[in-house]
Amino acid sequence: MGRAFDVQDGDMVVEIDPGIAFGTGSHETTKLCIGQLKKYLKTGDTVFDVGSGSGILSIISVMLGAGFVHGMDIDEVAVRASVENREVNNISEDKLALTCGNLLAGDDVASKVAFDVNKGEKYDIVVANILADVIIPLSGVIKPFLKENGYFITSGIIDMKEEAVKEALLSNGFEIIDVVHMNDWVSIIAK
Repeated sequence: MGRAFDVQDGDMVVEIDPGIAFGTGSHETTKLCIGQLKKYLKTGDTVFDVGSGSGILSIISVMLGAGFVHGMDIDEVAVRASVENREVNNISEDKLALTCGNLLAGDDVASKVAFDVNKGEKYDIVVANILADVIIPLSGVIKPFLKENGYFITSGIIDMKEEAVKEALLSNGFEIIDVVHMNDWVSIIAK
């Protein structure tokens, strides 16, 4: 299969066919999240990718050394695209679980994968590359899934919504530790 780009030694290559799901890797918000995952993810970490779309951030988390990743999206079509992308990238289901669910609707996420938050298991990193209007309410329900001192990596935030997202994070007990901008987009990292 020919490629339309040059691959250099040491490059990480991810095969993604988003179908109609969001996430090809070219959007600024995805690039921001990848940069933050490279910065904060340690080998063996557990990652919860909320709003996983095509699964690109979940797949990259595994490739960066995550021990277990759970990608979840509210759209069944996106989940099917993620499963196909997981298979194309030769990643096993025990490394990357992909489920359909909605935290804001109160879905029982713990019942969807072997990783059980009801037994005290929590994630080292939660990544959410979705709209600010979803991150704001999500900041009020995500803490039970995150280890103490775990990282909440957010993006999909247009710059005019930056302050509203910061305010929501702070009011829900998070500490903002990093803010990165790319063009009109923002990534906010909190603990």
